[in-house]
Parts: sequence; C-alpha cells; structure tokens
Amino acid sequence: MKTKISFLLLLSILLLTACEKEVSLTLSTPENQLVVEGRVERVHGQSTQRHTVVLSRVNNYFNNEQTPRVTNANVTVSEPSGVNHVFFHSAAKPGTYTNTTLTPTNGSSYTLRIVWNNEVYEATEIFTTVAEIENIYQQFEEENQFEDGGIKVAIDFTDPSGTGNNYLWELFLDGKNVLVPDPGNSGNIVATDKFFDGETVEGYFPNEEKVFTPGQQVLVRQIGISRNQYDYLFILLEQTGQTGQLIDVPAAPIRGNVRNLTNPDKPALGYFGVNEISEKLIIIQ
Repeated sequence: MKTKISFLLLLSILLLTACEKEVSLTLSTPENQLVVEGRVERVHGQSTQRHTVVLSRVNNYFNNEQTPRVTNANVTVSEPSGVNHVFFHSAAKPGTYTNTTLTPTNGSSYTLRIVWNNEVYEATEIFTTVAEIENIYQQFEEENQFEDGGIKVAIDFTDPSGTGNNYLWELFLDGKNVLVPDPGNSGNIVATDKFFDGETVEGYFPNEEKVFTPGQQVLVRQIGISRNQYDYLFILLEQTGQTGQLIDVPAAPIRGNVRNLTNPDKPALGYFGVNEISEKLIIIQ
C-alpha cells in the first residue's frame, strides 16, 4: 500500500512540475508585405469621380498598434490607350492615394502600378457595370427569433438578363459603413445573380439586422464587381465573418489580383477593383 501511495504522490509532483514549464511560441510575420485596398469607381449621375488606393503593411499578430501605413509609394493607373493617371498621397489620411482625372469606360481594362520599397506591383481589372437602384425606402419589420424589429432600409433593382452579374453592397449611416461581415451575412454583402438573373428584385435588405431611427441619413451603394472580385470577397467575408471584423487575421492566405513583378514569391495582399456604382440616399422618417 505504501508503494502505491508513494508512486501516486511522485506522479502528481511530476505533473505539476510539467504544467509550470514555459512554452516559447514564434509566429512568422512577413517582412514588408504590402496590403492593397484599391478601387476605381464610376458612380451613376456624378460628373467627377474620386478613386482611392489605400496602402499598408502586414502587422505583427501580437502588435496592438494601428496597421502601418505606406506613405512613400508611387501609384498610377493606366488606361488601355496608355495614358497614366497619377494617384497623389493625402497627408491628412496617411497611406491613402487619390485621383479625380480618370473616368472608366465600359469594357475597358485598367492597370494599377505601385512602386514601393524597390519593388514593382501590378494589378489589372476590367470595368464592371451595375444595375441601377430604382427605389429606396424604409420598411418596418416585426421582431422575430433571429432579428430585432424596427425600421429597416430596402431597395428595388432589375438585374440585366444573361450577363452573369455580381454585386457588392455598402450601407452608410451618417457617413460610416455599417455593413460589416458576421456569421451567415456574406450573402447580404456580395451576391451573384444565379437565382435572380434578368428579374426585378423588390424589397431587398442590404442589411437585415440593422435598425434605424428617425432623422438618420442612410446611403446604399450597389456595386458591380467581376467574378474574380466576387470570389475573393466571398472567401474573405466568410473567414472574417466568424468574428465580424474585417481586420482579423484570415484562417488561410487569400490571394488577390495584385502581383509582385520584382519578387513573384512575395505577392501583395488585397484586391484592385474597377467598378460602376449606383447609390441612393434616404432620410429615415
């Protein structure tokens, strides 16, 4: 009996000692990996377009500081004719490069070129058109077991027939985008016309969960995206939607369309899109 008790006591001591051992965990962080968020836009009804490219670097996983911005890059977008449009850096918004001289045309492709840190990056995308938002209106919905009740914003639009359209929606409340990913919400942010090709879509809620109050200004943006951009965004939203934050580290690397011509083994993250946009504003009554 003494032998058995001594053995159990010795085993307990060994287990407790093992639990106190420190474990050193090293996570690799790509050095100077570029992140590109770029979009050339043509908004229905606007004579002057504003295009934006935001550049940053991948941050350390355990670093709680703001994502490092890239402020010393040369950014241009070229037309099929060879004309280059320079994007100028904004001192007020570090890492943001803007242009107002470019007006994209139907069926044309545009090439983004970034020169930074002695490396050249490029991305080419075809301009993608979009159906117009025909109506925007508020609608009261009763509370159910899945969603809160209250005033919500709906839109109507007619999808062009036989062209394989893909959509991205943005919803701004008083100037801030409130349409963010969460589990099961990817279909509200991006969609294909697989199930409504050529049909009129009525009473579509870009965000079924968001409830509004009287006096608030709500802007809905309906954006035409290519199939490649749809695939990229859908995977991105599926992964970040698990926690609802676009800044979360994805479960796996997601390859966008930005290539590194100098060092092909180190591509940039992110996507460059060339998109037509229909937008409508409503003030909640």
